[in-house]
Amino acid sequence: MSRLSVFTILSLLAISARAETLAMDCMLPLRPELATTPALLNEYGDDIRAEFNAYFDEAQTYLNCLAAASASAQAEVRLVLDAYQEMFQ
Repeated sequence: MSRLSVFTILSLLAISARAETLAMDCMLPLRPELATTPALLNEYGDDIRAEFNAYFDEAQTYLNCLAAASASAQAEVRLVLDAYQEMFQ
């Protein structure tokens, strides 16, 4: 394998490493507390609903982040596999 091929492969790996999303970049949202009594639910129902809606929005963002991290990991493995196969051709 030529030096240019090695340099190209290593450059691609370095670029992909900087642009990837990692699972540790994803922030698990804090689970909201459940109302413990009907009186609390009656008095703070609007606030509790808003808190749960925010949680569900954050949970969706978290799941999308994990999906992006998975896609980045798969792309990284493909790049390494391609480089490995190129090395032994």
